[in-house]
Amino acid sequence: MAEPTAPAAPKVAFKTLGCRLNQAESEQALEALGARGFDLAHAGEAPDVVVINTCTVTRESTASSRRLIRKTAEANPQATVVVTGCYAVADPEAVRAIPGVDLVVDNDGKDRLAELVTAVPGVRRLPLVTRPAPVERLRTRVAIKAQTGCDEWCTFCIIPMTRGPLRSYPEEQIVDDVRRQVGRGVREVVLTGVHLGKYGDDRGEQDALARLVDRLTAVEGLLRLRLSSVLPVQVTPALVARVRDDPKVCRHLHIPLQAGHDEVLAAMHRPYRIAEFLDRVGHAQAEIPGLGLSTDVIVGFPGETREQFDATLAVVERVGFSKLHVFRYSQRPDTPAATMDGQIDDAEKKARARELIALGNELRRRFHEDHVGRPISVLVEAAADGLAEGTSDNYIKVRFPGGPELVDQVVTVRGLRADTEGMEAELQ
Repeated sequence: MAEPTAPAAPKVAFKTLGCRLNQAESEQALEALGARGFDLAHAGEAPDVVVINTCTVTRESTASSRRLIRKTAEANPQATVVVTGCYAVADPEAVRAIPGVDLVVDNDGKDRLAELVTAVPGVRRLPLVTRPAPVERLRTRVAIKAQTGCDEWCTFCIIPMTRGPLRSYPEEQIVDDVRRQVGRGVREVVLTGVHLGKYGDDRGEQDALARLVDRLTAVEGLLRLRLSSVLPVQVTPALVARVRDDPKVCRHLHIPLQAGHDEVLAAMHRPYRIAEFLDRVGHAQAEIPGLGLSTDVIVGFPGETREQFDATLAVVERVGFSKLHVFRYSQRPDTPAATMDGQIDDAEKKARARELIALGNELRRRFHEDHVGRPISVLVEAAADGLAEGTSDNYIKVRFPGGPELVDQVVTVRGLRADTEGMEAELQ
């Protein structure tokens, strides 16, 4: 008599908006659901559960979150729809009111998301299993969460309300997370958090991030460690030394500027001024040859004059950032800036954003062109039709002739041609 066929594992799909921290938390929740018998739903497969990890940092991201929730619920009427992330914290009742939403989970509940999902009536479950999940690895690079929460209370930002106070995860837990991901075939880890540069501050530790970097780069099989956003005041000599001296640490830093004028920074309640920003960034550039520097800039903050915006343009050009993330100021509920005098109309904000984006594209092209004719270290992430693609340690997207045997390897190429998007190269 034929043996009974084992039931197919329930399928889960993730849709993630916003920051790298959200990406890291989605990866973590996916793995935890896998340990409870779920597999990842691939294209064309109907998921039993869909998890939507939302963002609300701007009006646009809130609108995108709402559209994605509605579209996903309509497209998957048979699935259990779970909504989490910052929009789910900022306005949980509005999320619950969207037709088709079955469960709303706040950010602190993400660590228990698998448990909460499997407790929803009607969700198909299998017994707890002892494998990571899904069995296949999603990508060459993954984000790992080191801390969450923020205590800066910038006047434009809702994140301290949606993420809560500073909380650093235990060092051993982070090391174990990285080891587990490397065991799944991951080759590059992006260390992330709401306020990564303050890792360990809530425990009264000094230079804890630099020491954590040392622990993580010692993990056998990890090829690269990349740091997400750190404030200029946290770009310490100890951290710069790690980026300069440890070949596993990527030569890239994301240091938010937000504005290039001290009066605007003061109104934003940012914990630095332009002289300190330029000093810290200049030290890093002097110590780390080829350093890639990206940043965030807000245009049209309440009361920002044309002269103050011009000062931002001047700082951006002086630093020579390799990539700009430009945001038009967006009024967030219950933040001080939302009711400040001098609110700037949308047309002016759009005009300033276009101007800054154009400068950013020019600086990015120059940074890429500086690498033409030079050797570039690339972690290969994909290959198809005779063309390999990957990312340099200083965050340049590189394309060159190569096959699938190069995927997950670090190779050296020589830059041939560059544009705003990246580089064409050849194997050395």
